[in-house]
Amino acid sequence: SSLLALHVLARWLLGGSNRLSAAMECRVGSWGSDMLHSWPCSPTAGAEEGLSLASTRASSSESIINIASENKAPSQLQPQPLLQVAEQPRRQQRQQNSASRGVASELATLLRSLAGASPAKRRTAAAALAVGLAALAAWAWARHVRRAARSPAKWGRGRLAVLASAALAAGARRLLGVTARSEVADRAPHLEALEGRQVLACWHPHGLYVVAPLLFHSSAGPRHQGSGIYGFFTAVASACFHLPVFRELLMLFNCRAADRDVIEELLGAGRSVFVCPGGIHEQLETDPGQERVFFPPNLGFVRQAIKHGVPLVPTYNFGENQLYDIPAWSRGVSQWLRRTFGVGLPLGFGRFGLPFLPHRKQLSIRVGRAVEVGAADAHPTDERVHETFHSYCVELRQLFDEHKATDLPPEVAARGLQLIWRGHEGEEWEQEHSWAEGLPEAVQQQHQQQQQQKQHVQQLQQLQQLRQPRWDASLAASSAAAAAPLVRSRL
Repeated sequence: SSLLALHVLARWLLGGSNRLSAAMECRVGSWGSDMLHSWPCSPTAGAEEGLSLASTRASSSESIINIASENKAPSQLQPQPLLQVAEQPRRQQRQQNSASRGVASELATLLRSLAGASPAKRRTAAAALAVGLAALAAWAWARHVRRAARSPAKWGRGRLAVLASAALAAGARRLLGVTARSEVADRAPHLEALEGRQVLACWHPHGLYVVAPLLFHSSAGPRHQGSGIYGFFTAVASACFHLPVFRELLMLFNCRAADRDVIEELLGAGRSVFVCPGGIHEQLETDPGQERVFFPPNLGFVRQAIKHGVPLVPTYNFGENQLYDIPAWSRGVSQWLRRTFGVGLPLGFGRFGLPFLPHRKQLSIRVGRAVEVGAADAHPTDERVHETFHSYCVELRQLFDEHKATDLPPEVAARGLQLIWRGHEGEEWEQEHSWAEGLPEAVQQQHQQQQQQKQHVQQLQQLQQLRQPRWDASLAASSAAAAAPLVRSRL
């Protein structure tokens, strides 16, 4: 395509639409791109060359048919492709000389044409050439970034990444009105045991536009050496690396393509990775009134953790689903786009009824305890995968129950958390009372103890709430009575 564009530009500068059309017919005809390397650069090449080439092809085809008819009966004659017989020597010669001829020769022809062209044509040609070179450079850069998005190597300067992440978090606070209370950045006590260990962390839920992981998982310091998640990588959709500027920010924040081979390469290189098991399916099912977590049918994230022997760490972003209001028609359009084109485009509305502008809200990023998977196994059995998955779900539900009362609206917290394993929606494991079934005895006892401790804490909180209003009322009355004389004297 580049050779064709340069040649057309040079011919246009030389003038003569008939000459150009004749040259185009003989060069972009039946032989196509194979004839590009044999194009002559002289301005006098025209229709005569096309006629001579056509006559050469016709004589070559007649000689081939005559030779075949002398040796074989008419019933045994088989049509021979001209490109494979007549043009094979020419093709080999063109391939050998293609390195020395091509873009360089066409650029030389273009520069020679510019010397004799009018000023107007020079300006037009220069502008066209600049646009073409800019498009070629942009394409090459985008290809380079997409290749880097599949590599475990760091990309860009660390200081630049820290500054960009801090600026992004500050912009979210001031412009979008979104803040966060993150156990990842605050280094919760139960996370100290995980420092220095390789883990596979999973965030839930996906949300409509992935605000929490982008603004706070990334800005918490994966490129900052003093951070607890220094060196972590975050897996995001491959389509994000087709957006200019945005893809460079993602690369600076240690984001990589959410592909099985890429995640396996990262884990194999000893890196810790953040993934979202729900993916686009969970994104399209985002509901501000109901917390749902989806898991893939094959449980690939569990198999990856067992294969590399790294623990699973559940992470829940409370408030992510409540950043936008999602009308029913938007959900229907997104589902139709996904079925038709394979890409969902969810549309949510926030403040002032505007799209993409979230409600002012404080997110709470909570991290659960690590779920050990045991020794590494490249080919784990389904029983081991299901057992580890059930243990992970128990820890995730426990994490949700511990913080739902303080980090979610009361009506959403009352509905609880729905865990959906795609392809197994009708099985018993969905029911809350059966989450501990099929687990090891030690895990069941631990789950029962945790439930008893929760009930005890809830009872103490209820007693404190009953006593607190009386104490506040009496304290307020005594304070007002004591302050009344002082107020009168001041007046």
